[in-house]
Amino acid sequence: MPIDAAGQITCPVCGGGRFEPLFEKRGEAFVRCLACTLMLINPPPAVSSSTATYNAHYTRAYIRKAAKKLRRCRGWVRRIQRRFVSRGRWLDVGCSAGFIVAAAADAGFDAHGVELEPAAITYGREVMMLKNLRCGVLTQQCYPGEFFDVISLYDVIEHVPDLNGLVAEIMRLLAPGGVVEIRTPDVGHWRTPRDLARWEEVKPSEHLYYFNRSTLEALFANHGFRVAHRRPMFKSALDVFFHKA
Repeated sequence: MPIDAAGQITCPVCGGGRFEPLFEKRGEAFVRCLACTLMLINPPPAVSSSTATYNAHYTRAYIRKAAKKLRRCRGWVRRIQRRFVSRGRWLDVGCSAGFIVAAAADAGFDAHGVELEPAAITYGREVMMLKNLRCGVLTQQCYPGEFFDVISLYDVIEHVPDLNGLVAEIMRLLAPGGVVEIRTPDVGHWRTPRDLARWEEVKPSEHLYYFNRSTLEALFANHGFRVAHRRPMFKSALDVFFHKA
C-alpha cells in the first residue's frame, strides 16, 4: 500500500489522501477518509505491533468457550447452507482453533482454515483433530484458483493491514457460484456511540479499519464482487454476503 513521507497510507477503499482527525488512543491517530468515510488508524502501526495482538494468552481465553462457540458456528454454517451453498469446499480465514472448520466439516463440507496464531492451530490439530489448518496469512498459502465455494471472515478483515491484497486473493480463490461472508464491526450502526473513542471496538494496534456498509461494499466492488445479502444485526456489526459480479 502507498505510504507517504509521514508514514501515512492512502485510503485503501477509494485511494483518497485527505483525512479528518477524530481522536488519539494509546498514541495512535484515528482518522476518517474525507472522500469515502472509512475510519482507520493512520499512520498505521507496524505490522509487528498489529500481529502481536494474536498471542497464546488470547487464544487460551478464546478456546475456553469451545463448546459454546462450536454450537454457535454450527448455526452460522446452517445459514450458509440454507441460503447459498449446501456442499463443497469451505475456507475460514482467521479460523482461530477451527470452530467454523469443525462445524463446516460436520455439515459435509471439505473444510479448511488459515490462522496467524500457532497455538490456535496446535489446539485445532491436536484437540479438535482438524487436518486442513494452515498457519500464516492467506496471501501466502498458494491455494489453487477458484478452489473454495464458501469463504468466511468473522471479525477478521478489520485486523488485516493489506485490505486490497486480501480481497484480491479472495476473488482469486472463490469458485463460480460461491459466496463470501464478511462480519466486522459497523462504525455506522445506530448502536455505535457518537463518541467513537468510547466504542468498545476501537482497539489500537488491533482493529486497523472501521467500516460502514458503504465502505465495506465499495472495497469488495472494487475487486469485482456484488452484494448477495445483508443480514441485519442488532449489535453494532455488519454481516454481508458477496458473490462474484
